[in-house]
Amino acid sequence: MTTIRSSLRSIGAATAVGAVLLVGMPAGSSAAGTSAADEVPILGQAFTMGTVQSGPPAVVTVHGVRRVEGATILYWSLGVPVDSPVDNELSFLGPATSSFYAGNVGPTMGDAALTDVTGAQVYRPLVTTEKFAPCACSPVSSLLKVKPGQASVMWTALAPLPEGVTTVDVTVAEQVVPDVTVEEGLLLPVASEQEPVIVGMGWPEVDMNLVGTSTPQDPESYSLVGRVSDLERAVTTSQGEVSLASDVLFAKNSATLTAKGVATVAKAAAQIKASEAGTALTVTGHADSDDSEDYNQALSERRAKAVAAALTKELGSGYSITAVGKGETQPIASNATAAGKAKNRRVSITYTEGQ
Repeated sequence: MTTIRSSLRSIGAATAVGAVLLVGMPAGSSAAGTSAADEVPILGQAFTMGTVQSGPPAVVTVHGVRRVEGATILYWSLGVPVDSPVDNELSFLGPATSSFYAGNVGPTMGDAALTDVTGAQVYRPLVTTEKFAPCACSPVSSLLKVKPGQASVMWTALAPLPEGVTTVDVTVAEQVVPDVTVEEGLLLPVASEQEPVIVGMGWPEVDMNLVGTSTPQDPESYSLVGRVSDLERAVTTSQGEVSLASDVLFAKNSATLTAKGVATVAKAAAQIKASEAGTALTVTGHADSDDSEDYNQALSERRAKAVAAALTKELGSGYSITAVGKGETQPIASNATAAGKAKNRRVSITYTEGQ
């Protein structure tokens, strides 16, 4: 991922890469409630391809992280390339975003998160209780109406941040924008046209009734315990889970641990012991979408059992370890790219901390 960092840019600014306009008006024009001298806050940017496999990238821009009563409002936009090869702009945002807008904000945090790096805490989106509102956020139709060369501003409501948190890393559209300043109140003025809200024409109207009836997830935030990784990203640890890269553990199409794989499991076992985890652990194997579903299911089961056996040896008695395989059914990235497939080939170890 390539990240562009800046503070403020004029409403006539545009990106050179892929000729993606960051605003929906020509330079020198003005929106209702603004003037040509006004500026749109650009607190950080990242390029994204999502599941699009060719052509210029889109641009994700963070415009604000704002405290309101009972929530934190994230303002962000998607800038669609002028020469976009796709008809559906959601393709630039990837599968996690599609799942988020379908109302699946559960254990995977949806597609937005705010990370307090200093406090090592990750804050998750609110969950709506209204039947026809899949998320406390802008409607997905706002993105579907964006034309090439435009950028549509969206909002997402997340759990309230503690008063002492002044900066966060923003995760949105499967990208991370670091060191964003937390500010107070909603962005103004509100745009006269709401679907879509084009950058520079004002800001989307946050549905505070929807936000007020939405509830935090359980838990509303989780501890970012730590990340231990080498260039191969062999081991990644977050609260209650250790994720191991299958490409480090096994040779292609094999369920026999390599020497490096044995050492990687030993490292994971040491982390589990240090975390004072409970005695019940689950080892889950995952696969990419190459080969048949039956083959991937069987391979994921064999790999989970191999890791479970090595983990039992490392941890000793007193632990109950269950091995299961999920095949290709639970991807965490797109299987349309080699990088996405590599993320999906993994073995995770889940446990309960402090019990």
